[in-house]
Amino acid sequence: MRRTSVTSSSAIPSRLGRLTATERRLWRAFPHGELVDLRTGDFGADDPAGADGWPAERSVRGEVIAALLLGACPTVAGAVAAVRLAGARISGGLRFDHGQVAPLLLLRGCRFEGPVVFDGAVTESIDLSGSRLTTLSAAGAQVRGTLDLSDTRITGTGAGESEGEEDARTVRADGIRVEGGLLAEKAKVEGSFSLINAQIDGRVNLIDAELVGRGAGGESLNAGGMRVGRSLMAQRLRTEGALRIPGAHIGSSLYLTGARLDGRGHSALHGDSLTVVSYSFFSPHETGAGKQPFTAIGTVRLPGANFGSGLTFSGAQLTPTPGGPALRANRMQVAGSLHLGKGFHTDGEIRLTGARVTGHLDLEGMDSPRALLTLYAASAAGGISDTAESWPGRLNLDGFAYGPFSRYADAADRLNVIRRQVRRSDPARTGGFRAQPYEQLAAYYRSLGNDGEARTVLLARQRAVRAELSFPRRLPGYLLDLLVGYGYRPLRAFGWAIGLLVASSVYFGRVHPQHVSADSAATFNPVLYAADHLIPVVRFGQSDAWQYHGVPAVVTVVLTVLGWTLGIAIAAAAARTFNRN
Repeated sequence: MRRTSVTSSSAIPSRLGRLTATERRLWRAFPHGELVDLRTGDFGADDPAGADGWPAERSVRGEVIAALLLGACPTVAGAVAAVRLAGARISGGLRFDHGQVAPLLLLRGCRFEGPVVFDGAVTESIDLSGSRLTTLSAAGAQVRGTLDLSDTRITGTGAGESEGEEDARTVRADGIRVEGGLLAEKAKVEGSFSLINAQIDGRVNLIDAELVGRGAGGESLNAGGMRVGRSLMAQRLRTEGALRIPGAHIGSSLYLTGARLDGRGHSALHGDSLTVVSYSFFSPHETGAGKQPFTAIGTVRLPGANFGSGLTFSGAQLTPTPGGPALRANRMQVAGSLHLGKGFHTDGEIRLTGARVTGHLDLEGMDSPRALLTLYAASAAGGISDTAESWPGRLNLDGFAYGPFSRYADAADRLNVIRRQVRRSDPARTGGFRAQPYEQLAAYYRSLGNDGEARTVLLARQRAVRAELSFPRRLPGYLLDLLVGYGYRPLRAFGWAIGLLVASSVYFGRVHPQHVSADSAATFNPVLYAADHLIPVVRFGQSDAWQYHGVPAVVTVVLTVLGWTLGIAIAAAAARTFNRN
């Protein structure tokens, strides 16, 4: 049966004038959703970059397409009306802003000579894949399907035109609502891609995309407040200019594996108050030639961010913004593990002030010996996976609380890490003192039942405190350390006491004293005489019956002083032992 044509001259709005043969062909195909393919099949000849050389037969006016979308051509019952056009040069731009568009729009491999504008429009799916555009404006639009910009190139206003704030926004899609996904795989956008407060119910695909902001401080992507129902996939993404996603909410995972973000002298990534429900990956991407690392040239900012199932920077390469940290993640929350190992490298600061990690902090394999790791007031409830070599050369561990270490190491090895604490006055220098890191480490050893290692840590803390004092104020500390190790080495005092008792007994055994009273019949015992002077309070009667003059008398006075000193030290050591502090 012969299909009846719905096209007649009376059905075409007069404002469109006379349609070209190609436009009439598109008009006839529209009610049935048929594809009008103007491509030759030669990839080079069909490249939209060379559309200036295409014949006139491959041109279609944008106003004709807009008329079809807005109902100028009647539809056919039982068919899905759609504009399906491939390999065309669209002249005059395409505008259907604030329109109610029921047909699908598919313009693949096309070249747009003017802007594409559908601000505030309500549309079905839009497919512009493989096309070349100047600008795209879809602020406040609602797409009841998918917006496909895969393999597109959006060039902006072009050289010679003003590059002000408005012109810098090559894609203006603030407040857009896409009920499906936003697909921009392998897209290249020259100028800012603006998605402020956008809502994408499906996924956002920026795999292998290239976003190049304009000017030294130009943004590559501005998606502050964006809500994504599923994952944000940006593997191997390339950006020049800041990538901004502050306050964004991602309903599943964030993939930035193998991405390269260049802030051009500014921060590479702004993720302040970002929320990711599932896992986030800032890690290498496996390729046939090996691993392609995640690279950021400029600070990665994640203050106040919330990651629901873990965060990995393993193998990442971070270069800080001059004067700033490489990673700034103050008050970050990670409901899972934070991975900063397996070749993670930076020479800047890793600032995790106030960060909360419910899983473990993985530093194993970190390669950042010149970095500064700031964990001030941070916590890793699940513990730490590390080696002594994996810690950076400079640390700020004051207030850092953590669970058990994944592998046991002696206190001496752990103390070597704590001694990398930076000074308050000069973060470039190590050797600063904070009490809390020592106390936290001692608590860890006590939790294992290893009080000896805990005392080693606390003794090191006392010595570090002493090093902060002036020399005269250090002297009592040196004495207390020598005698009983500040109370953490109580057996040392008993050793000193026994040694003094033996030495003084030998001395007094060779130098005989005189009777205090001529009537005394007491027998001299050099050991008990030495004990009479060495052991405070307890008396054996020898010092009451015998006395020395001259040098031996001075020895007895020195022995008495040392005895009281050791007695006080032993009492202090006993108190520390019973208090377990």
